[in-house]
Amino acid sequence: MNEIEILNYAQMNFIQNGLYMVAFTAFVFITFRLMRFQKEQNANIFGKVLVTIFGLCTVFFGYNVFSFLYVNQLGQSYRLSELQYTGVELSALSQNWVDYIGYTVSDGLPIPFSPEPAAYVFLITLAVMVIAGVWVNLSKN
Repeated sequence: MNEIEILNYAQMNFIQNGLYMVAFTAFVFITFRLMRFQKEQNANIFGKVLVTIFGLCTVFFGYNVFSFLYVNQLGQSYRLSELQYTGVELSALSQNWVDYIGYTVSDGLPIPFSPEPAAYVFLITLAVMVIAGVWVNLSKN
């Protein structure tokens, strides 16, 4: 695989991930709308369980989306550094990417299904908001 193919595949992955992010945003909106609806309608336990399951599935989908993004970034840096390791001269743009991400052949293959640390904070916060929003009375009364 040459440099242009690596860059092209990475850009296609970024486009795909952007579409997944739009879907994740829609799922987050639907989750919070369902949480509000079940509160307004004073839903029974079964309704609360369904909203909780949907919300946690949304969190898991977000975990996947953030994982795809992070692994794609690391993978692009890895493949470019692998190409450089074989003696191919990289363009300034590709060299800049490898330097910026800092993931090289010596680090080994990226660990799949693992988002960056900031994504963990966001997803844990979202999961807590879903569970508390469904099961805890958050009103001032």
